Amino acid sequence: MPRLLLVTPGELTRDPRARRAAVAALAAGYEVSGLCGVRAGEEPVPLVGVDITRVRHGRLPAGIGAAARVRGKELRGLFRIGRLAALTLGLVRAGRRLAADVVHVHDFDALPAGRLLARRRGARLVYDAHELYADQEPGAPRIHRAIVRRLERKLARRADAVVTVSEPIAQELERSLRLPARPLVVLNCPPVTDVEPAPRGGGALRAVYQGAAGPGRPLEDLLSAAEAAEGVHLTVRVVNADLAALRATVAERGLAARVEIADPVGPDRLVEALAGFHAGLVINRPLTRNDELVLPNKLFEYLMAGLAAVVPRLPGLALIVESEGVGLTFEPGRPQELGAALSALAREPERLAELRARARQVAVERYNAEAQAAALAAAWATP
Repeated sequence: MPRLLLVTPGELTRDPRARRAAVAALAAGYEVSGLCGVRAGEEPVPLVGVDITRVRHGRLPAGIGAAARVRGKELRGLFRIGRLAALTLGLVRAGRRLAADVVHVHDFDALPAGRLLARRRGARLVYDAHELYADQEPGAPRIHRAIVRRLERKLARRADAVVTVSEPIAQELERSLRLPARPLVVLNCPPVTDVEPAPRGGGALRAVYQGAAGPGRPLEDLLSAAEAAEGVHLTVRVVNADLAALRATVAERGLAARVEIADPVGPDRLVEALAGFHAGLVINRPLTRNDELVLPNKLFEYLMAGLAAVVPRLPGLALIVESEGVGLTFEPGRPQELGAALSALAREPERLAELRARARQVAVERYNAEAQAAALAAAWATP
């Protein structure tokens, strides 16, 4: 039985893409094991059939971290390089006893360790680039970005296969990393899920934003859109955010009757948790090249749940939403346009029903993890 080792920088069971890879590998007859870092607050989620070795992120001396936070951006960048080195050392030490014929690395932070482990075992190395790592942060520290770009280019070129999340990002990686071939594309699609889309009914359109907050995903845009929308109730379900502060902001703006700040759900329940909604939102702004080409998990989760997608008019997102006829687009960074799109869906139940039916159809037919398994199998296979 071939052996596959999945390596992630954070808790493996909370990474939807790594979870799907594990399930696909088990279905293909691999013996699957995992190796991952552990970050504060990351609790494991059940993942049957995968034995996972966990290591705590190596910590640099507290005084170094404090100085980096105080003394400026470039020092913070050097601190990150030190943290990467510590994580690499921890993963390599813990992974010495793990056997593998294929080492599948998720995200750049795990790539140095994955390369060392694969070389030691003579294993096939697969690099799964979830994003444009060196271009994901606005105004990133220059030294950190330069080191990361050079190291990623060197290691990615030595991988036996490179995989990524969309065709636009594959093209960008091929160019920026000077790869000998274009990366294989494995879309961030959930497995086919038995879920009953919520009926429209006669009340407010129920819209949801389910995902993370960040510089390119300002939650302020959601609140401004809710103020501009008519006949819409918005649920915001986010990780990496101060939910109490968000609820206080909603109350201060007089939106308590129209906006609910809900607790996040586990990575194994993302589609099922969308069953009560009619429309799903994406709010990325193109602050970086990575944001511009984004094609997030949440889009495909919305489609699988039978929601109409309302997304910014960015290359990766618009290509699918407009060509497949599964939702509406708006100009990035203009929440009033997002609010207007939601109002239009609230006023036009027949149009909404068509978009939702089409979303569910294309998700079941081709935008699902099962349909993406062939590309993963090709990445793992030895020529």
